[in-house]
Amino acid sequence: MIKTAMTSTTRIKRNKLALSLAATLFLSLPMSQAFAHEEHCEIKDTELGDMMKYMKSELRAYNKSFNSEDQAEMKEHANELLKLSAKAEQLTPVVISKASHHDADSKGEVSADQKVKFALYQKEMQDLNATFKALSETNDKVEIEALLAKVKQQQKQGHNAFRQNCK
Repeated sequence: MIKTAMTSTTRIKRNKLALSLAATLFLSLPMSQAFAHEEHCEIKDTELGDMMKYMKSELRAYNKSFNSEDQAEMKEHANELLKLSAKAEQLTPVVISKASHHDADSKGEVSADQKVKFALYQKEMQDLNATFKALSETNDKVEIEALLAKVKQQQKQGHNAFRQNCK
């Protein structure tokens, strides 16, 4: 009888141990995924990222100038946006360059897929640059509002396609 009681107690302890081990493994799964995500996002500060932050700041300044109807400041900020978008067009987003390390051939050259993605990125930046150019050349309020809405849409599309998704 004593032997049976000890066996029952031992079983309960083993079940509790197995349950707590399973719970620990289950709960640690999101943490391991977070570490994997963090590893993917090891490059947080890049020249392109800094440039995009500066573009965002210039765009806000342009909007502020637009709201205060200061044509000189609007022109200044639009010209700066033009310069920044032209420079950004030449840089490679991390999501393309990092992926190219995995897709590179034995010579270390980027794959055809990465070349296509970079060409798409450049096309998006050229379109944005054209919008900034139109913005710098107009004084019509209605046209400016339409162009600002277009910039917002282009920004959203570009971020969805090429932004490194790290926080």
